[in-house]
Amino acid sequence: MKTIAITLALVFYVTCLHAQNPDIEAEIRKLEQIEVQAVLSRDTTALLKLWDKNFIVNSPENRIVLAGKTPVDRPVLTKPRTSFTRQVEKITIRGTFAFSMGSETVVPAGDQPNSGQIVKRRYTNIWEKQDDGWKLVARHANLICQ
Repeated sequence: MKTIAITLALVFYVTCLHAQNPDIEAEIRKLEQIEVQAVLSRDTTALLKLWDKNFIVNSPENRIVLAGKTPVDRPVLTKPRTSFTRQVEKITIRGTFAFSMGSETVVPAGDQPNSGQIVKRRYTNIWEKQDDGWKLVARHANLICQ
């Protein structure tokens, strides 16, 4: 009986530790939209504040993109877009990490494949709480087959 009581108390304690914090979730949602606008406008100053120096991406082009010479040495900044929106569907907080998942809609511009067409994709972003705030440390995005 004592073992059951201790086990239940431990389960309750662990559950409380991993409870969602609405303030953190709101902050991550805000950062997600700031990142969208920074990518759309190619605002490298804002992206340097958001992205970890070792930010890694599994891109929709089926390539893993590692950190370059600088944190903003990224293919995403060389590809113009006429539109980019992100719909956050779920955020899960686990200790110092936040996992954001949802869908994105992009309209590429210029001489890219699908230029001028609506491209839909799914994404997962992984944020880490660091000394200077939340940083995007990893991302996966894939195209939705149509």
